[in-house]
Amino acid sequence: MIINRKNYIYLFLHINSNPHLVNFMSLLSEYLEKLEEWDHKAFLNIYKSDFSKRTKKFAIVISFLGSLYFWGLIWLIWFIYGYITKNYYLLVLFTSGFEQSIIIHSLIRYKIIRRNRPYIKLKKDGVKKHDDFLKIPYLMRESEKQSFPSGHVAFFLLFGIIFTFHFQSWIVLTIFIILDIVIAISRLILGVHFPIDVIFGFIFGILYSLLYLGVTYIYWIKFYYWVGPVFSEIFHFWL
Repeated sequence: MIINRKNYIYLFLHINSNPHLVNFMSLLSEYLEKLEEWDHKAFLNIYKSDFSKRTKKFAIVISFLGSLYFWGLIWLIWFIYGYITKNYYLLVLFTSGFEQSIIIHSLIRYKIIRRNRPYIKLKKDGVKKHDDFLKIPYLMRESEKQSFPSGHVAFFLLFGIIFTFHFQSWIVLTIFIILDIVIAISRLILGVHFPIDVIFGFIFGILYSLLYLGVTYIYWIKFYYWVGPVFSEIFHFWL
């Protein structure tokens, strides 16, 4: 199930006997059951299709663009560029946006929802894992197990919106959206996400962006430019 609905429903019914609320929760439970049934069928149709079998290798390559390993390399390049040019603005914008969003994402994915990946949930249907970059030591130890929402999809869109904000270019956003759609499909082909996971990956990517760029980014920028000189002195001292 997307969430452990029955436990929540039984607890709610035990505490509150309001017939209208009982009826609402019953209808909600039925709807979620049907949604999950559709989700599983849609996933298996894609995963077991001839298209999926033919594009596994391509899916592995394109999916890597959404991994934290890839973006870690990009971050390192930006850090070196900032150190050389002394222009850290894009690095700070990217880093703080990621830091804020990964906290929210981790709480939702690993503490609240905790939905198992397809290759765990549908193992009896022959679903296997085809992504060797799922495990993220120390940062997200349970990344191999939980799947909702898709981090690849959510953060690729977040970074695309941040770049669009920085460069003021709709072309950048268009490129990122197209690539993100391809990444979303690749996650289904590789057996690591359900359709609902990637759909909500887009939704959460937009929400993370709105919260960061619409509310908090200016405070993060001020914070980093305040602590930056302190870390710079420490860094140069050890050099």
